[in-house]
Amino acid sequence: MENDIFKALIDLFSIINRTDRDKKMIAAAGVNLEAAAFRVFGGIAHLQQTSVGDLAVILGKNYSSISRQIDKLEAAGLVRTYPSNSDSRIRMSELTKHGEEINSIISLTRQHIMQEALEDWTIEEKNGLLNYLKRLFEALQKFD
Repeated sequence: MENDIFKALIDLFSIINRTDRDKKMIAAAGVNLEAAAFRVFGGIAHLQQTSVGDLAVILGKNYSSISRQIDKLEAAGLVRTYPSNSDSRIRMSELTKHGEEINSIISLTRQHIMQEALEDWTIEEKNGLLNYLKRLFEALQKFD
């Protein structure tokens, strides 16, 4: 059973991680972002105040690739970077006001897609899925 759960997660991640789907999301949201920058932008939006190193780990990319994408996002006015208070060698990133506006547009687009995908689910089924996903996340965090 656990192996089947793992396979189902891999299937889910493979859908979420497809760059062609990112490009469709970007187009549907009507925002101007490259697919590679889109993932970094999403990571910063999710964590809202994160380091380049943490983003690299979460996104499974190397530090320099993440740093280059952050530079592009900063040049576009979507992200602000600054040295960490605890260690000035650590570069922190967070969304700017403009970045938050773009993230709101993307979030609404994502919400519409999820609503359409789950349109034949009951509220109980959606709540159950959410609760089980949160529970699985908490259970797997124990191994960090």
